[in-house]
Amino acid sequence: MILKQTVLLNPRRVQVLLAVAVIAAFALPSAADPMSDTFQPDAFRTRSALRERTQGLADPFGSNCAMPIAALSLEQAVDIALCRNPALRSAWAAAHQQAAALGSAESAWLPTITATDVESRTYGKYVDVTGNIDTTPQDTNDAAINLSWTIYDFGGRTGRIRSARYLLDAAAKTADSTIQQTVFNVVQSYYGVVAGKDALAAAKIAEDVAKRSVEIARALQTGGAATLGDVLQAETAYDQAVLARVQAGQTASTSVGTLAVTIGVPADTPIKLDVVGPVPAEVPALTARMADLMSEATRQRPDLAAAFAQRASAEADITVARSVGRPSIALTGGHDRIDTSGVPLQNYSQVGVTLTVPIFTGFGVGYGVRQAQAILETRDANVEQARLNVSQGVWNGYYALDSAIQQLAATATLVATADSNQTVALGRYQAGVGTILDVLTAQVAAASAAQTRITAVLNWEVSRAQLVLALGRLTGAEPLTTASALALP
Repeated sequence: MILKQTVLLNPRRVQVLLAVAVIAAFALPSAADPMSDTFQPDAFRTRSALRERTQGLADPFGSNCAMPIAALSLEQAVDIALCRNPALRSAWAAAHQQAAALGSAESAWLPTITATDVESRTYGKYVDVTGNIDTTPQDTNDAAINLSWTIYDFGGRTGRIRSARYLLDAAAKTADSTIQQTVFNVVQSYYGVVAGKDALAAAKIAEDVAKRSVEIARALQTGGAATLGDVLQAETAYDQAVLARVQAGQTASTSVGTLAVTIGVPADTPIKLDVVGPVPAEVPALTARMADLMSEATRQRPDLAAAFAQRASAEADITVARSVGRPSIALTGGHDRIDTSGVPLQNYSQVGVTLTVPIFTGFGVGYGVRQAQAILETRDANVEQARLNVSQGVWNGYYALDSAIQQLAATATLVATADSNQTVALGRYQAGVGTILDVLTAQVAAASAAQTRITAVLNWEVSRAQLVLALGRLTGAEPLTTASALALP
């Protein structure tokens, strides 16, 4: 019976291995990737490749994402969201993952080197090299180093690298697209808070006016100039105004929670908005040609660029699938040193060339190519869908903003007229020459006009962002200044 037991390396060998490890550590480049461990630097500079593809975009990882102490402006809300929003951070993480995948694919250009060192002792009866039975314990040390280097594989390696590069392009563009969608969501929720507070203030004003109407009706009833019906109608309108104010308060509170979650903080985080200036008194009409906007969006939209990159990756994957069924050539080499007590030392090297020729793979190669071709067809359809989405986004964004601009002008006149009508109707009723029906009708019209104006302002703010998003340049709050948002090509 032969027993084998692996024992610890002797102290001398441990010292040698530690010395090799220390030398390898100091030999690494000083600018190693901080996301890799000591022995795995970013040798192919894939994170630099990602930064080149995302110039002008801020990677949130490693950034300080503290909430400001003062009131929150739109620009600050956007900056915090670009740092904290989970969906955006997930898109960046996917880009980091694809950068690492590119490095993994490019590592196939280099050889693979492995080293082993086994030290064992044999006990019991065994047959020695002379054919005799021996019972003397036998120590053996087997150290080896082996190399394997693929020289040629009919495009499989280069195809995988090309595919990984295109997927990195797609991941970078997807991160860009997610950034722009995040900015739009912040703009929408930010001005949603503004609109919610304005609506609550307008509801309180309507409630106060309704309460005054009740007081006037009661006073007129006491003097014999009004009936009990007038008082009841005024009280009913007042109760409705109170209910509207309560509902407006709930909407305002909900909008604050929505903004908090959008920027990446819990919904119960206290948020105070900076004072938002009034909309311009006059907003110029859109003069940009639709064809020019469509052309700009086609050039700039990151989601369309991501679709093209994914299609190019699918083309490269077809080459990879075909290479599986073709020969590959690899250079191999190694050195062995076997030192066994009582046996002459064996110390030799090997070098060779390995040719691997797939003969039969169970038709797997053919189906793999068909699968890759079907994926390409899917990516073609995705590109066409992305094109249609771009055109629809520009079309909808343009006419949404055009309508919002016209609503701003119309509602400004509407509010002024409704307020004047309410003042006149209340004065006439108080003077005894008007009816309570005139007062209530005027109050409803004034409240409705105020809410319509608030909605029009909200639509104008959001539709500006919608059109800039459709053009593919909503990477921050800067493009939403009045001049740049309306000076469209």
